[in-house]
Amino acid sequence: MGRRRGFLIASSIAVSLSIAAAFVVGPRFGIDFVGGTEIQVAFKQPVTSAQIRQTLTELGFPASEVVTFGAHESEFLIRLQTISPVTDALKASSEKAFKEKMPDVTVHRFEFSPGGDKLTVRLSKELPIPDVEQAVAVAGLALGTASKQLSADNASAKNNTDEEGLEEETDKSCEGVTCTWPYQDLRVYEIGLKGVSDRIMEGFRAKPFGVGAEKMRSEWVGPKVGQQLRVAGISSIAYALVFIMLYIVVRFDIRFAPGAVAALIHDVIITFGVFTLARVEVTLATIAALLTIVGYSLNDTIVIFDRIRENIEKIKERELSQVINTSINQTLSRTLLTSITTLLVVVCILTLGWKTTIRDFAFALLIGVFVGTYSSIFVASPIVVWLDKKFAKKRA
Repeated sequence: MGRRRGFLIASSIAVSLSIAAAFVVGPRFGIDFVGGTEIQVAFKQPVTSAQIRQTLTELGFPASEVVTFGAHESEFLIRLQTISPVTDALKASSEKAFKEKMPDVTVHRFEFSPGGDKLTVRLSKELPIPDVEQAVAVAGLALGTASKQLSADNASAKNNTDEEGLEEETDKSCEGVTCTWPYQDLRVYEIGLKGVSDRIMEGFRAKPFGVGAEKMRSEWVGPKVGQQLRVAGISSIAYALVFIMLYIVVRFDIRFAPGAVAALIHDVIITFGVFTLARVEVTLATIAALLTIVGYSLNDTIVIFDRIRENIEKIKERELSQVINTSINQTLSRTLLTSITTLLVVVCILTLGWKTTIRDFAFALLIGVFVGTYSSIFVASPIVVWLDKKFAKKRA
């Protein structure tokens, strides 16, 4: 505690640099928060990242990120900012062409799914599915590939809930890439289109290196959902800090709460700053890691605070800073052993899972364990001493 001022200054500088990095450099948000498409592809033939990027550029996806992924060098993770292959111009032109193809039918609805892999139309009368698909193709839209699910759904009666919340018993029939069912006095057609992942896989398989390429998984997140997830992630951390402060106020003393919460904020900001400078993606896994760091650091801080409270009752004639020094020394072996054993596990996870989705999670824990151990000793406790002196002056 005699050197607490130096440690607090060093921590303040680290926090300030992390905040500056977040505003100047900017975090690298993943598709979870900004929206986009992510595809994992396994190739049967030798291929390089440069060849994949060149193919993506030829397909109309120049802004792409390609990294090796998984245990094999032939697996790649492709991230795109594109969600739907259907542009606004294509939406307008295809709707116009579709209506011109069907002059005797009133089109009450012509809407694409957010991912551009599905088109829903409502017509004033029932038409054969092949005629509808032909009109869609003439409109300049690429039909998808028929799936087994369409055959399984064929001629099956189901409850379909319309987006307006109206539910009715319908007779749903499917053929090719299209399903249809009646709705009130109209006929609904749901046509499957080629989405971003389908177009990319088709382009890969047309290349020599893409023969036999397999799509392991694909997912996309819209920008609105990404924004909601970003707000939810920040809120979850904020709520955690507020309830932790309330718990410490009830469990210990009001002097202890600000120090514990300041240490937790210190850990989160510095970890986030390292992520920003290292250009590591901020994803939902990162938020989970930050919450894990908060819990880990708090556990260590609570152990030290509990020993401080015990020693305050036992050693009443000594100053609080001396009591805190004694308490930290008594719990130091426990703190170091816990941190070292945790670090061993995290290093193993980070090493073995470097090319997997848990890499960023493990990297965040690695930084968080170091920073959390430091803050429990050199941030939380000095703030308790500072607040105690402030309260003592007011009482005097």
